[in-house]
Amino acid sequence: MLGAQGVSWRQAFLPGLVKTGILSGLILVLSGCVSIQLGGGTDEPLKEQTVETREGASKKVLLVSIDGMIANEPDSGLLRQRPGLIDRVMMQLRKAEQDPDVVAVVLRINSPGGGVTASDVLYRELQRFRIKTGKKLVVQMMNVAASGGYYVALAADEIYAHPTTLTGSVGVISLTADVTGLTEKLGVTVHTHKSGEKKDVGSPFRAHQPEDDAYWQALIDQMATRFYGLVKARRSLSPEALDAVKTARVYLGQEAASIGLVDAVSYLPETLARACKLGGASGCNTVAYRFETNPNANRYSPGMTTPYAPSLTLLPDLRLGQRWLKPGHYYLYWAEEAF
Repeated sequence: MLGAQGVSWRQAFLPGLVKTGILSGLILVLSGCVSIQLGGGTDEPLKEQTVETREGASKKVLLVSIDGMIANEPDSGLLRQRPGLIDRVMMQLRKAEQDPDVVAVVLRINSPGGGVTASDVLYRELQRFRIKTGKKLVVQMMNVAASGGYYVALAADEIYAHPTTLTGSVGVISLTADVTGLTEKLGVTVHTHKSGEKKDVGSPFRAHQPEDDAYWQALIDQMATRFYGLVKARRSLSPEALDAVKTARVYLGQEAASIGLVDAVSYLPETLARACKLGGASGCNTVAYRFETNPNANRYSPGMTTPYAPSLTLLPDLRLGQRWLKPGHYYLYWAEEAF
């Protein structure tokens, strides 16, 4: 059909529709609602790269980074995807286990925590590595090593923090929403079909019921008790200090050292030297494992780089601040983004 000027509707509207579609897709990608990943896989062997040398040294200290949320889902974003955090750490531990010249591993932790199970799994794997190999495990906390980040650190022989490190936040958090008031205003009814009374506890479409709070809190208390027990077993805290820690407050490095949450305040160069000494060597080179080497790498360079696997990822999770959260329970320091 032609318009008044002899132009078909396709000619008049199609270019605009195409532009709108492209723009909408770009907005979705940039906002993180849709992420497209391109590139190769992770089937190449890890390469060892020396990031710092010490003259005459034959032994090594491996530097492993634990950055961001603790989970094992692949990290996804715009045009990229790489193995999950636990997967990446395990790759490096497995390689270090086979190298007798690696006498110690330094975990450089910059994490507010993450999933309860993910934090516990990573702790257990680190502990298993330390016991099985006899190699020393030392933690250097960076900006934040709180909640699950601290839980993971408890696997180490020694823990060090910077003066300005935020650590602690020993506890559990779980966020649930009740949107029944909103759906009622919108005239939307959600019908839930379930097999048991408690099946939908935590669902945003279940109206709040006082008995749900007690049920949910009991789960959280059990998870928190596990955390407290680990702190008590791995660190020498006074009863008063442990009671304060149970409030889930955070501590700066020096205060954390004074109550026993960490061994001392230290910077990364001193911590690397300490790890070497603990490993029984007089001098060590600092190494990192990567899929792609970085000729300018140093002790503060980003952790293990990986090729990006092709993928199209839809992210329907709840985004609060700069962090995607799926429903669940977390060893997580929520206020980390304020610093």
